[in-house]
Amino acid sequence: MKKIGYLIFIFGLISSFGLYSQSRKESKIAGYTIDNYEVECLGTGKNDTELFKIWGYGRKQDDAVIQAKRNAVHAIIFKGISTGIAGCSSVPIISDINIENNNLEFFNNFFDKDGEYLRYVEISGEGAEDVIKVNTRMYKVSLAVSVNRGRLNSYLVQKKLVKAFGSQF
Repeated sequence: MKKIGYLIFIFGLISSFGLYSQSRKESKIAGYTIDNYEVECLGTGKNDTELFKIWGYGRKQDDAVIQAKRNAVHAIIFKGISTGIAGCSSVPIISDINIENNNLEFFNNFFDKDGEYLRYVEISGEGAEDVIKVNTRMYKVSLAVSVNRGRLNSYLVQKKLVKAFGSQF
């Protein structure tokens, strides 16, 4: 009897890991994963923009640049920017991780190669600041980018993923 209980416990434990992880296909479609990047505030700009340094990984340098831009928008939406100089918001636009999980199709499309996220991020300067060849199959690049937090927030309110400021809950 103890063996059956033990087996059920092990099976439940293994199953729970599968629920909280993305498959390779899902990760490839989404193109981003939570907490798989570094971000550092460089300051703020006009019209509610935040300037920061972001890192991305890819098989080619261009892929790493695309990933870094995705990571930048993802950081504003879900992570906030708590390192670097003062000025950037350490509070993410969406603090409830269930919103991302419950709207996976929306965010997969949003972060698609030519997705809507591109409307809110711009590379500042000449492009990649640091390019590191991690191994024979992977590059790591850093970019200085600006993300228009105000417009991004308005878009997410319009899509009903965020409540408008001052609205009743």
